[in-house]
Amino acid sequence: MSEEVYVTALNNTLTEIKNISPDVKHSFIFTDDGTIVARDEDIENISLKKTMHFFQHLVEKADSIGGLKALAINGEKGKLYISRVNDMYLAVTTSANADVTYLQSIVNVIVPTILKLLKTVAPTPLKFMPSQQFVVDNITGLFAGDNAQIDQERLVEWSNLFDEKNVNEVEVESFRGKKTTCGVKKISDQKLQGKGLILLPEKTCRILEIKKGDFVKVKPRSS
Repeated sequence: MSEEVYVTALNNTLTEIKNISPDVKHSFIFTDDGTIVARDEDIENISLKKTMHFFQHLVEKADSIGGLKALAINGEKGKLYISRVNDMYLAVTTSANADVTYLQSIVNVIVPTILKLLKTVAPTPLKFMPSQQFVVDNITGLFAGDNAQIDQERLVEWSNLFDEKNVNEVEVESFRGKKTTCGVKKISDQKLQGKGLILLPEKTCRILEIKKGDFVKVKPRSS
């Protein structure tokens, strides 16, 4: 089973939870390192970023008392519910009058069942590559091409994560949520190595609505 099929199954699970409980506004599934595995299509990236920052800070505090399995927060405009499911976490935001007990009963049945089913289909755990942050620089000139350029050291690191397979594509995402996929190769200008840069053609920058100096999230892909 490919990562794409796995993620699609989890996305469908989130949709089903929303159908069963109309009080659910948004939901997403993430790992310990902050990698978003599945998510609502309409949830804003800025909301995800704030939630992840809050949760990771909370986990650091909770480690001293044996870790965090579940969390419910009541606010004036809504509720946030986070629960550990196997080796991942499910985060759900709801309306202020939502029945969290009912929601917990749904989550504790549907999500573990789907994960168990996926595990029987794909017994070997899938590796979800976390996105990493880079600073944008531009590739100019007649031979700019369509490929992104990244440090050779980082490409080797990603290759190791993919069991020595070559990383030949990356998914680049702006902090406005614009995404595109392009080929990737090592930075050709040695003076730009080791600076945390991703060199992008002007065409790619236009697609993402970004410019030199902006930050982007980059996720490796291997065929």
